[in-house]
Amino acid sequence: MKSIDLKKYYAHPLHEGKDTSLLVTDEVADALEKFVREENNDALRRYRAKAYYSIDCGDGIEHHILFREETPEELYEKKLTVKQLNRALAKLPVKQSQHIYARFFLGKSCREIAMAEQVSVRTIQKSLRNGLKRLEKILKKS
Repeated sequence: MKSIDLKKYYAHPLHEGKDTSLLVTDEVADALEKFVREENNDALRRYRAKAYYSIDCGDGIEHHILFREETPEELYEKKLTVKQLNRALAKLPVKQSQHIYARFFLGKSCREIAMAEQVSVRTIQKSLRNGLKRLEKILKKS
């Protein structure tokens, strides 16, 4: 058991004039010391990198710069591309279109698709490869 001073970890005005020492287990004391060391190291890294301020003061400046909004032309082009892609997927065999949709739109792995359909992973990989080749031909024609 170690004795710690709560003022070191919690700077709160209610502690003034009171005994703030507390007995804790060694693990808790070590965790608190590690936390203080990491905070001090982080502050030192910020100081050395001269990273004192953030542009984002609550009005979303950084967010606006990092995630710019799409223009109406870009939105329209995206809509046409999605429409064209959906038409091309509809021309594929059902299984191939389902596999492509699950892999690229739902983000499932080949293993997850194979387990859901109770087939081998190689079968799914072959289906995806053939489906993407057909999809490429269909999209080149249109």
